[in-house]
Formats: sequence, structure tokens, C-alpha cells
Amino acid sequence: MRRPLILAPSSDPHACALAWAIRQQGVEPFWTPSLRAQRGVHYSVRTGGEGTSFSDSLLAGDGISAVWNRRMQDPVPDCADEDRNFATWEWKLFQRNVFSLESAYGDALWVNGLAASQRAELKLVQLDTCRRLGIPFPETLVTTDATEVAAFIRRWGRVVFKSFLVHQWEERISGRMHAVGVSLLDGDSELPAEAIAVCPGIYQRYIEKCHDVRVTVIGDHLFAVSLGKGAGGAYVDWRGQSKDPAFRAEAIFLPSSVKEKLRVLMRELGLVFGCIDLAVDRQGDFHFLEVNQAGQFLFVEDMVPEHPVLGSMTALLLSGRSDAPIGELKPVSMKAFWQSDAYAALRDRVETRPPERHLFTLE
Repeated sequence: MRRPLILAPSSDPHACALAWAIRQQGVEPFWTPSLRAQRGVHYSVRTGGEGTSFSDSLLAGDGISAVWNRRMQDPVPDCADEDRNFATWEWKLFQRNVFSLESAYGDALWVNGLAASQRAELKLVQLDTCRRLGIPFPETLVTTDATEVAAFIRRWGRVVFKSFLVHQWEERISGRMHAVGVSLLDGDSELPAEAIAVCPGIYQRYIEKCHDVRVTVIGDHLFAVSLGKGAGGAYVDWRGQSKDPAFRAEAIFLPSSVKEKLRVLMRELGLVFGCIDLAVDRQGDFHFLEVNQAGQFLFVEDMVPEHPVLGSMTALLLSGRSDAPIGELKPVSMKAFWQSDAYAALRDRVETRPPERHLFTLE
């Protein structure tokens, strides 16, 4: 028997939805946040002239169709406190070694491979890959120099500031919350040199958008959604705007030339799955913004039910094939998942032990 391996904590809603959908097909996925560093569980790697093999006592001989690196965590060893630091690092490095062997689970499809996923998280690598492939993207500056930022704004008029990572903090006295994410800068913006020098920031030419596009790539299948304001127009950052009454999400067909470029980009980055953000300008041209190799994608089906992303991902993980069709599956949908016992159990788990990050974010 072959079944998918899902690497994610029990509080992850995407893992929960996929585990539910896979069970609807009569298959029990192997769902774990990491290798199990506990007594009675054993792993062995043998390598030599005849090749390299990996054995996992928990699988009991079952094969793995696909490994979904959704939210892999570090193993937590079962050991004495005085041994914990050493054992934790040994398990962490062992897991990193094992999961870097894409042959560890035979011919299983990795979604995504560890080395490729780590490299694809690097925004500058993404942009440089687009440059080499001739994929348009906004001119970009990464700097700690306020004079460079000022010159960049003078050149382009309006510039989008982005941080490498969204960061939130709370004022000690007032309790007010602040966040660093995406901001629009122009000639009137204050550019405090000392603040800019604290750490590098990403500055990009602002594209005069008519709308944004989110492309969810699941193997060979691309699901594109237009995101913007109903009356026409775009947000500086559409994430966080889904509650706006003017917010609209619509299924669209990508031009064949754009689809082919995105397929080439995914192959170049070594990714099987990814969420690609594009900006469409007033002339209808597409500009690459970023790809999130472990992004949120189930909200796409909630917003646009005709895009069967849950079924497509289920077929991918069950078959271990990037071209997996969903026609042979028993029907699954996000609407059915929300009404399932699996979702009710997820809510109970989260209420008992809240996760470190929000369950649903648009990223």
C-alpha cells in the first residue's frame, strides 16, 4: 500500500483538510510534524556501494506516494534534560540529512524537496531567476541606505516597501500593535536614515495595477484568480482586504505565454507546488511579484468554488504524479470539509492548545 506523508503539526488547517480529503478516498495518510524521536521508533540509513536506503519502523512496510513538506518541524527527543541540547541537535541534523535525500522514500514525489524549498524561499533568488528567464518584474532595490531609497523614489515616483518577513510588535506602555509588511512610498514620505539603516529593506517600483493575480500551481495544474476591487482597481496589498465589501475574486484564464513562463520558473526553482503573485498593469501586462513555495491555497476554493484546488492537491499526493487527474477521486470540496467532523476536531485542538501562528492567513 502507498500513502502520502504529510509533514505538518496537528494545528495546521491545510494539513487537516488534505488528511480529511485523502481519507475520503479510503487511504489513511501518515501525518506527523517530524521524525518521531521517541522510544520504540527506529530509523536507519544504510549507504555504500550498492546504494542508499532508509527504513522507518512506523511505516510497517507501507510505501510513500508523496511527501508533502507543508510545515515540517524539528523532532523533540524523549531523553533526560541533561542530554536534551545534544540530542535535539543530533535529531535536527539527522532529519535534515534524511529529508535532503529525495530517494529516502523511494520514488515518492516531494512537494517540495527540502533543498529546493529552502532556496525558493529566498526572494532575491526568485527575482534573479526571473531576470535570467526574461520574466518581467518590478525594478528592485534592497538597501540600508536612505540616500539610495530617495534616489529610487525620485526615479520612479512611487515605490513599494516590503520586509523580508512580516513582523508585528506591541508598544510596552500603550499596548498599541504595529506591523512591518507592505507600504507605499512617494516623494512626500519621510525617510529616516537611522531607521532605514537598522536592517535591509526591499523597495520595488510600484506597478500601476488594474488588479492582482494569484496563481496556485499544483503539479501541472495552474489555478488563476483575479483579486481586486469590484469597481475596477487594485489594492497596494490585497492580503488583509478580503473583508472589504468591494473585494472581488474571480477565476481567470492566463495567456498561454504567461502560463509557459510560470511553468519554466517552477521547473527552474525545482518546485512542484507554489503560490505565485502577479500584478497586471493598465496595459494588461503581467509582472512577477513573488512565489511562496508553502503558501496558503485553500482560500482560493472558498473564494472561487469552480477551482478544485483541494481535489487537485489530493490527487497529487495520492498518486505521486504531477499530472494527476482529479476525475477518478470521490468528490471532495472545502464546503464539505468545513461541515466535517475533522474540522470540528481541528477547532477543538486549537482551542485547547493555540498554534504559534494564525490558522488562516493569506500568504
